[in-house]
Amino acid sequence: MERMNKEELIKLINSLKIDKNEFWILSSAMLVMRDLFPDAGDLDIAVTQKGLEQLKSNYNLVYEGKGFYEVNDLVECVCDDMNKLKYKPEFVNGYQLQNIYDYYERIKNSDREKDKLRIHIIEEYINTLSKSCNTKNH
Repeated sequence: MERMNKEELIKLINSLKIDKNEFWILSSAMLVMRDLFPDAGDLDIAVTQKGLEQLKSNYNLVYEGKGFYEVNDLVECVCDDMNKLKYKPEFVNGYQLQNIYDYYERIKNSDREKDKLRIHIIEEYINTLSKSCNTKNH
Protein backbone atom coordinates (compact mmCIF):
# COMPACT_ATOMS: atom_id res chain seq x y z
CA MET A 1 0.00 0.00 0.00
CA GLU A 2 1.23 3.49 -0.86
CA ARG A 3 1.97 5.77 2.06
CA MET A 4 0.48 9.26 2.01
CA ASN A 5 2.35 12.47 2.73
CA LYS A 6 0.65 15.48 4.34
CA GLU A 7 -0.60 16.94 1.07
CA GLU A 8 -2.15 13.62 0.03
CA LEU A 9 -3.70 13.17 3.47
CA ILE A 10 -5.27 16.63 3.32
CA LYS A 11 -6.79 15.79 -0.08
CA LEU A 12 -8.21 12.57 1.35
CA ILE A 13 -9.53 14.30 4.48
CA ASN A 14 -11.18 17.04 2.45
CA SER A 15 -12.80 14.46 0.14
CA LEU A 16 -14.61 12.70 3.01
CA LYS A 17 -18.38 13.04 2.96
CA ILE A 18 -18.69 14.06 6.61
CA ASP A 19 -18.98 17.43 8.36
CA LYS A 20 -15.53 18.59 9.49
CA ASN A 21 -16.72 19.14 13.07
CA GLU A 22 -17.98 15.54 13.37
CA PHE A 23 -14.58 13.83 13.31
CA TRP A 24 -11.00 14.14 14.44
CA ILE A 25 -7.82 12.62 13.06
CA LEU A 26 -6.03 9.87 14.98
CA SER A 27 -2.71 8.05 15.15
CA SER A 28 -0.09 8.34 12.41
CA ALA A 29 -2.22 10.71 10.29
CA MET A 30 -2.44 13.02 13.31
CA LEU A 31 1.37 12.95 13.52
CA VAL A 32 1.68 13.77 9.82
CA MET A 33 -0.77 16.67 10.20
CA ARG A 34 1.44 18.04 13.00
CA ASP A 35 4.55 17.67 10.79
CA LEU A 36 6.00 15.11 13.22
CA PHE A 37 5.97 12.17 10.82
CA PRO A 38 6.54 12.07 7.05
CA ASP A 39 3.67 9.81 5.98
CA ALA A 40 0.80 7.53 6.95
CA GLY A 41 -0.43 4.28 5.47
CA ASP A 42 -4.06 5.10 6.11
CA LEU A 43 -6.35 7.60 7.77
CA ASP A 44 -7.86 6.67 11.12
CA ILE A 45 -10.56 8.99 12.40
CA ALA A 46 -12.80 9.12 15.43
CA VAL A 47 -16.33 10.25 14.68
CA THR A 48 -19.30 11.46 16.65
CA GLN A 49 -22.56 9.52 16.39
CA LYS A 50 -23.78 12.10 13.87
CA GLY A 51 -20.53 11.67 11.90
CA LEU A 52 -20.96 7.91 11.88
CA GLU A 53 -24.48 8.31 10.49
CA GLN A 54 -23.14 10.62 7.77
CA LEU A 55 -20.50 8.08 6.81
CA LYS A 56 -23.05 5.26 6.81
CA SER A 57 -25.27 7.21 4.43
CA ASN A 58 -22.38 8.01 2.06
CA TYR A 59 -20.26 4.83 2.18
CA ASN A 60 -20.73 1.09 2.57
CA LEU A 61 -19.09 0.77 5.99
CA VAL A 62 -17.72 -2.63 6.96
CA TYR A 63 -17.65 -3.37 10.68
CA GLU A 64 -14.21 -4.68 11.68
CA GLY A 65 -14.79 -5.20 15.40
CA LYS A 66 -13.84 -3.26 18.55
CA GLY A 67 -15.92 -0.31 17.34
CA PHE A 68 -13.95 0.19 14.11
CA TYR A 69 -15.41 0.46 10.62
CA GLU A 70 -13.67 0.39 7.27
CA VAL A 71 -14.92 3.38 5.29
CA ASN A 72 -12.85 2.58 2.19
CA ASP A 73 -9.38 1.21 1.36
CA LEU A 74 -7.66 4.19 3.00
CA VAL A 75 -9.99 5.23 5.83
CA GLU A 76 -11.09 3.58 9.08
CA CYS A 77 -13.27 5.15 11.70
CA VAL A 78 -14.32 4.50 15.25
CA CYS A 79 -17.37 6.06 16.86
CA ASP A 80 -16.06 7.91 19.88
CA ASP A 81 -19.00 10.15 20.68
CA MET A 82 -18.74 9.74 24.43
CA ASN A 83 -15.00 10.41 24.51
CA LYS A 84 -14.95 13.71 22.63
CA LEU A 85 -15.53 15.52 25.91
CA LYS A 86 -12.98 13.35 27.70
CA TYR A 87 -10.24 13.49 25.07
CA LYS A 88 -10.74 17.06 23.82
CA PRO A 89 -9.36 16.94 20.29
CA GLU A 90 -7.07 19.83 19.45
CA PHE A 91 -7.71 22.22 16.57
CA VAL A 92 -4.43 22.46 14.61
CA ASN A 93 -4.03 24.15 11.21
CA GLY A 94 -7.75 23.95 10.52
CA TYR A 95 -8.23 20.30 11.50
CA GLN A 96 -9.35 18.54 14.66
CA LEU A 97 -6.54 16.24 15.77
CA GLN A 98 -6.25 13.66 18.49
CA ASN A 99 -4.87 15.24 21.66
CA ILE A 100 -1.12 14.63 21.67
CA TYR A 101 -1.01 13.86 25.40
CA ASP A 102 -3.77 11.25 25.07
CA TYR A 103 -1.96 9.68 22.14
CA TYR A 104 1.25 9.55 24.17
CA GLU A 105 -0.54 7.88 27.09
CA ARG A 106 -1.97 5.29 24.72
CA ILE A 107 1.32 4.35 23.04
CA LYS A 108 3.95 4.77 25.76
CA ASN A 109 3.47 1.22 27.08
CA SER A 110 2.59 -0.37 23.75
CA ASP A 111 4.33 -3.52 22.55
CA ARG A 112 3.76 -2.63 18.89
CA GLU A 113 7.01 -1.84 17.11
CA LYS A 114 5.53 1.12 15.21
CA ASP A 115 4.36 2.67 18.50
CA LYS A 116 7.76 2.16 20.13
CA LEU A 117 9.39 4.07 17.25
CA ARG A 118 7.01 7.02 17.75
CA ILE A 119 7.44 7.43 21.52
CA HIS A 120 10.67 9.42 21.23
CA ILE A 121 9.14 11.74 18.58
CA ILE A 122 6.14 12.43 20.81
CA GLU A 123 8.29 13.01 23.90
CA GLU A 124 10.45 15.53 22.03
CA TYR A 125 7.35 17.32 20.74
CA ILE A 126 5.75 17.45 24.19
CA ASN A 127 9.01 18.80 25.66
CA THR A 128 9.06 21.49 22.98
CA LEU A 129 5.45 22.38 23.80
CA SER A 130 6.25 22.57 27.51
CA LYS A 131 9.22 24.85 26.88
CA SER A 132 7.21 27.18 24.65
CA CYS A 133 4.41 27.34 27.26
CA ASN A 134 6.93 28.13 30.00
CA THR A 135 8.50 30.84 27.85
CA LYS A 136 5.09 32.43 27.22
CA ASN A 137 4.32 32.46 30.94
CA HIS A 138 7.47 34.47 31.83
